[in-house]
Amino acid sequence: MVAALEKLQARLQETLAGRPRQLAWGAPQAMSQSLERVRIALRARRGMDREQRIARGLMAFRMLGAKTAFVPLKYACYGLALPVDWEARRLLAERQSLEILLRRVGDFSEDPRRFAACYRGLLSSCQQARAENFPAASALADNLRHLENFLRTNAPHVGSALRDELADKT
Repeated sequence: MVAALEKLQARLQETLAGRPRQLAWGAPQAMSQSLERVRIALRARRGMDREQRIARGLMAFRMLGAKTAFVPLKYACYGLALPVDWEARRLLAERQSLEILLRRVGDFSEDPRRFAACYRGLLSSCQQARAENFPAASALADNLRHLENFLRTNAPHVGSALRDELADKT
């Protein structure tokens, strides 16, 4: 964590080097320009960070199960159908783990914002899994149907935009 913060500090210093003296520092427009340069300089790292968060979320869920906190759980929902570890295992292939994950997501049904975030991740995983065209008689296909049923059953708990997205995809 400290190394990552030091790298960020170095990148910020590099991006802003000399600029505060050249611009009217403190003026809103000058500050906005400097911050825009920083945003552009750091933009390329977003994709990698998301993949890392998904991998960490899946690892946390595998280790903690029903005790997984919201943020790692949300990313585990996005990675449910992905073969991410060194053995290319998919969490979706493990029925017991899928059941635990769906129950844990259900724990957030009283918190619409968190439930919708997890639901969105599950919906994304469902769409990824459908694109894989798993053999009909496989455990993956059975678990995918179970996931789709969960999404349909819980659609009333999410906003209309997510319900419409689910209706379009099924």
